[in-house]
Amino acid sequence: MSSKNMNPATLKKIADNGEDKKLKNNDTRYLSALKHLFCGGVAGSVAKTVTAPLSRLTILFQVHSLVTTKEKRPKFSMTFSGGLKKIVERGGLISLWKGNGTSVLHRFPFSAINFFVYENMLEVMTTLEQSRGKENNKYSNKFEKSEPSKLARFISGASAGSVACIACYPLDLVRTRLTTELPGKEHYKGITDAFQKILNTEGFVGLYSGLRPTLFVAVPNFAISYTVYGTLKEYVLDDELFYNLRRIDDKSGEEKLGLNLTLLCGAASGSLATLITFPFDTIRRRMQIQNLHIEPSKRMSATEQILNLYRNEGGKGLYRGLTPELVKVVPMVGTMFLVYEFLKEHLEVDRQKR
Repeated sequence: MSSKNMNPATLKKIADNGEDKKLKNNDTRYLSALKHLFCGGVAGSVAKTVTAPLSRLTILFQVHSLVTTKEKRPKFSMTFSGGLKKIVERGGLISLWKGNGTSVLHRFPFSAINFFVYENMLEVMTTLEQSRGKENNKYSNKFEKSEPSKLARFISGASAGSVACIACYPLDLVRTRLTTELPGKEHYKGITDAFQKILNTEGFVGLYSGLRPTLFVAVPNFAISYTVYGTLKEYVLDDELFYNLRRIDDKSGEEKLGLNLTLLCGAASGSLATLITFPFDTIRRRMQIQNLHIEPSKRMSATEQILNLYRNEGGKGLYRGLTPELVKVVPMVGTMFLVYEFLKEHLEVDRQKR
């Protein structure tokens, strides 16, 4: 029956049904986006809290030579265990989590934005790859399965890292400053006080002090981490060597990563990313706190920080604090991906294969 022969009531009913379907699809996309943000935020916050003592120890190792008044004591501690003991002796056991409140405030939106941008960027990149494959008459099984390429993962990870970093940087700055404060020598009374004092003494630009070296860390770190994790995930799900470590979804029958494989993939991706970007992380931490401890005439740019640190402490100075950072990688990345995958599954979030 043509539309010309339909009565107005029928046409109105069809139009209403179309509008309802469109609104339902929009609601579904909106709800899915909120679920992605929630899963990412919770995953990052849980992982950050679990590894907070190791994070604080890493930062103290990285910046100690910049703030110490003892010229012959460039190291916060001679050993990993000695560093943890020193923190507890100075401020009690709870001091291991000093600054964690700010960390969670920072990590929730940071991880939410990070995972959200990554998932959506990856979907866009995969769609472009599929379109290009069709145009070139090379539409292989790779595209039929909607498997993203390594380049797509790399670009998506870099985009996610940079957007999340810029959006949440002021909280990261405040977190670093609160974390490096020593008992009896506190500059700030809390998060709100820190923001007010930084704005009053350094201006709005002060909230973004050290952003450039931070981007040098965040962009390659997340690009490498997501690429390696996604590639390893594909590999272990396809290779029969890991068959007994995989688990089968009760509802769909789909093979998924088990706990051990999630930790393995997460730890491997995090460790590689950390080894490559750690020197830049050391510099960004020192840039974040130098306005607090160094007089204006003696403050240095990121390049000057690198040269000065290398000149005075050698290559080891750029990697000081690497041990607790690597020890942190397994529980940090493993917990983050584990919680993220768990929440996505139980909240039934549709996701693009990574």
